[in-house]
Amino acid sequence: MNTTDELILEKEKLELGALVSNSQKYRDALFYNYQDKLKINRYINRSLISFQANKNEPFYRWFKYKEGFSSAFVEYILNLFGTPDVGQTVMDPFAGMGTTITASIQSGFHAVGIELLPPGILATKARIAASRINPEDFVNVLNSIENLNFQDKNTPQKYYFKHLTITKGAFSEETELAIANIQKFIEEQCSIAEMKELLKFSVSSILEDVSFTRKDGQYLRWDYRSDRKLKSKFSKGEIHTFKPRLIQKLKEIQKDISQLKQKEVNTTFNLIQGSCLTKMHEIADESIDLVITSPPYCNRYDYTRTYALELAFNGIDDNEIKKLRQTLLSATVENKSKYNQLKEFYSDIHKPETFINAVHSYRNQLALQEVLENLRLHKNVLNNKNIPDMVANYFFEMNFVIRELARTLKKGGKIVMVNDNVRYNGDEIPVDIILSEFARESGLATDVIWVLERGKGNSSQQMGTHGRKELRKCVYVWSK
Repeated sequence: MNTTDELILEKEKLELGALVSNSQKYRDALFYNYQDKLKINRYINRSLISFQANKNEPFYRWFKYKEGFSSAFVEYILNLFGTPDVGQTVMDPFAGMGTTITASIQSGFHAVGIELLPPGILATKARIAASRINPEDFVNVLNSIENLNFQDKNTPQKYYFKHLTITKGAFSEETELAIANIQKFIEEQCSIAEMKELLKFSVSSILEDVSFTRKDGQYLRWDYRSDRKLKSKFSKGEIHTFKPRLIQKLKEIQKDISQLKQKEVNTTFNLIQGSCLTKMHEIADESIDLVITSPPYCNRYDYTRTYALELAFNGIDDNEIKKLRQTLLSATVENKSKYNQLKEFYSDIHKPETFINAVHSYRNQLALQEVLENLRLHKNVLNNKNIPDMVANYFFEMNFVIRELARTLKKGGKIVMVNDNVRYNGDEIPVDIILSEFARESGLATDVIWVLERGKGNSSQQMGTHGRKELRKCVYVWSK
């Protein structure tokens, strides 16, 4: 069965085809129901809900993670909806590099995070470790690294960078050797576990800088100086030498650590590695006071390619990266339907009714089915024929995420979610109000959908055909 057959049986597809003959009717009706909830929030801007506002902050400037929001945004939400002195717990089911977790802990909240990708787990642990490491211990380690021979050719093979197919040739021989030597130093000369985490993260954070690659959209772009056969003469600019670049990064971290106020915070954190589609069942009913999160957008972005160097550094091989790609929330054209996996999962945890109710909700969301039918009708003019299935998979899975968030949220608790609307073939998909409708059916109320004053324009490819049309960039606030 293909994705469409799994989600909508043939008879149902014929019925829905008749229902959505007017390609905008049900979206217009849903917009009418939610238009009073859409309000411009001038405090929230694109910088605040992206990495831009983190650029000059300790912790957050160590590694550029464009897909995350800023700590200032988390603090803004905590000040609005949180009460730290009563032991509240904040959760982020798409924890990324740990901004929600670390900002919440520093503000006196307990925190729970779920993250699938190893680089995110490493970054979160490193940030928490940095607040607990003795600054003098870090200086001593830094001095040892400055005196380390990074070109020792007697380093065992097990410490060398284990490349993925898509990362082979990313480093010069000198850099390969340097990475092996720092890996050996971390494993054999560091006895403090938190120091190891922070040093591993430091190496991971400079991999792009010392490589022949640059992150470009959802791929790695290769410099002309690499050994790869390339069609263009792209130059990424300076390719840093490993040792001085690492020392520079470590001194930056050392400076930040020395300026941190060492204080004991009576909070706990639980960092769970895996997909929130299955791992959220480990969170108890009505145990979370506040959710602050940003799921992947429905925009074809493939984290497993963008962060290929960091994944390889964390020991992910080619087979594992393929599994990761399919385990991630569906947001790329390569993702296959998780219908059968979710059906089996909810059967195994003895909650088949949750699966049945979620499927029923999905199938009867007419605005969504209108979107999907319109995409299928124009499948031949889309730049990838798998886009309709990708969009279907995305909403199918997000429906389950929202239901689990509703289950774990305490009465009176709130969910704050950052997301973007998307557009394909010039047709806007109102992600904000479709997800808010799923939230309503899960027992949540939409308090407000904050709209950024400045939206997001068309891609350059779509602009030539459809003109510049801004998409809503939003922050949803749901409550229980």
